Amino acid sequence: MALFGKRRDTSGDAIDAFWSWWSDGGSGQVAMADPETGTVALLDPRVHAIDERLAWEIAPGSAAAHLLVVTADGDPEVRAVARRWLAAAPQADFVWSYADSRQPATTIDGRVLKFDGHEFDLGAVQVGVRRSGSRVDVTVYHPRLADVAEDQRLGVCFVALDTALGEEMTETWIGELQPVTTPPLDGFGLTGLRAVVRDLREEFTGDDGRPRWITLQGTGPRGPVTAGAQVPLAAASAPQLDQHIVVAVPYRGHNDNGLPSAAALTELERLKQHVTDRLEEQGRVVAHECSGGVCLVHVYADGTTPAADQIKAAVTGWPDGTVKVDVESDPGWSGVAHLRG
Repeated sequence: MALFGKRRDTSGDAIDAFWSWWSDGGSGQVAMADPETGTVALLDPRVHAIDERLAWEIAPGSAAAHLLVVTADGDPEVRAVARRWLAAAPQADFVWSYADSRQPATTIDGRVLKFDGHEFDLGAVQVGVRRSGSRVDVTVYHPRLADVAEDQRLGVCFVALDTALGEEMTETWIGELQPVTTPPLDGFGLTGLRAVVRDLREEFTGDDGRPRWITLQGTGPRGPVTAGAQVPLAAASAPQLDQHIVVAVPYRGHNDNGLPSAAALTELERLKQHVTDRLEEQGRVVAHECSGGVCLVHVYADGTTPAADQIKAAVTGWPDGTVKVDVESDPGWSGVAHLRG
């Protein structure tokens, strides 16, 4: 892994400029502009000045008249930028509210999706669902899906699920997504899929509102592995945490298989809590895996903060040997993909 220090958020000036313009009359200009041409002229250059990969849309708000969404549009490289744009937003009022991902539609029935010259009544969508660990794999059918070029069908399905579930829920809880041109056995509509995903989220959310943890076991290069991971282990659940920090902690107390003893587990938990305390909301421990006398603690942090330096300071003086800290940019959380339940 490459080593990085705190990096400068080069989009920060453009974010500041956007909200300065918005507060100085831009919000009113957008509200009064022609929705087909005027809003594009006003918002396109200012959003793309933050990052050209960002997308935007204006939708009806739930508590406000309008919802302004600036989204990474599925690109993990700019999710953190969109979240920082949202973090700098003014307080919502009766005219405008803000989001950094597409929100679910209030209703599905009667909603028409327009895609590449085709129209899809979302009430006619049928889905088949199969539980896959902490996610669900989904097949999507619509009577008009066969009219779309095969290489465009997946895009239709993603937009349909984003409309039904919202962008964050789709990216967090949906595993494999497959378009089909015949109705799935025991299929049901998108409203039913909402209920499935809602129940899945509740299953893995603790009473305190935080993600639950699962225990995993397997075999690796060092022998047997015992691991733990939060669910969901998905970047969309905390897009501002785009830096992967791996803390390699040696432990002397272990059994014949190289797995930590009860006493060693207690000390490792204390170290993880100490790291969490030192992060001060700039990051979080999301997983760990222990094998062969070494425990890898996986931390994701906001790369614009000094989180990595704080962790390095927190692990000095570990009695069982030298703790190594490696840091890399990883906005898609690929470094823990093997630990997703």
